[in-house]
Amino acid sequence: MTQVTITVVRSGGFAGLRREWRVEGDAETWWPLVEACPWRAVPRDRDSRDRFVYSITARADRRRRRAELPEAALTGPWKALVERVQEERVQED
Repeated sequence: MTQVTITVVRSGGFAGLRREWRVEGDAETWWPLVEACPWRAVPRDRDSRDRFVYSITARADRRRRRAELPEAALTGPWKALVERVQEERVQED
């Protein structure tokens, strides 16, 4: 069974805070969420001062996806993926 690792990093904002969430799981479960995102049409925010930016990376075998998007673009499938990763993240001590 193929495993997937998805990492979401939120950085920026007024204080330059950085948060990270990561999940590892079955690619059959997670990859459809990954593929639902428009990886080739990532919106850009020209004025991202004092706003969060999300870096999203997904890996499963030789398949890799990576995108950076402004918080305002975190809608639709992007939002669904990020929220799911945040909910089911690997707990780090």
